[in-house]
Amino acid sequence: LGCGDYLSSAAREAGCCAVCRSRLRRIPPPACGRCGQPSDRWDAPGPSCGFCRAWPADLAWAASAVWMDDGPARELVHGLKYGGWRVAAGPMAEVLARELGARLAAVELLVPVPLGRRRLSDRGYNQAAVLAAALSARTGIPVREGLLVRTRDTRTQTALGPSERWANVAGAFGAKGRLAGTRVALVDDVLTTGATLAACAAALAASGAMAVGAVTFARAAVPN
Repeated sequence: LGCGDYLSSAAREAGCCAVCRSRLRRIPPPACGRCGQPSDRWDAPGPSCGFCRAWPADLAWAASAVWMDDGPARELVHGLKYGGWRVAAGPMAEVLARELGARLAAVELLVPVPLGRRRLSDRGYNQAAVLAAALSARTGIPVREGLLVRTRDTRTQTALGPSERWANVAGAFGAKGRLAGTRVALVDDVLTTGATLAACAAALAASGAMAVGAVTFARAAVPN
């Protein structure tokens, strides 16, 4: 799924060859303690940086495993999100579990970012939920799909600028049920500005979650 080359029968279930796995660009330290943004892209590492300083307090932290680039990372994300290749969630979750194991150690529940009804109908599945299930299988952390819902359909974030992204998803999520003192990690494929994750975190915090973080397979590069 990363390069389009044929896989051996032994590697077919993995969905991604060893060469493409080696080409995934990990996010290097030192990084911001809150959002994981490398310090060379903003300022010195610490509790927050220029990337996440304006995030609302409901989103306590976020971490990503690899950079979103034009190589295997993008192919895996697009294969899962648009190509119907659910098998892509396997190698993505494997990298997530390995790279973010320390963050996930304190998490009690995984909650996938939900899709809107129209997008879910068109796609047939929620790629974040498939990724969360694959991550759960590798970490043992339970998933609670359906806890978080979209209260309204939103425009796709892809073509929107940073301020438009925040406005687009503000108040667009709600929680079904209570999370009394639970440590939760949202799961999504890509972190760009954090707007969607922050809106989801607000809904989970309102439902009683004690601490809400987020893990994503990839992080989009943003200019300084």
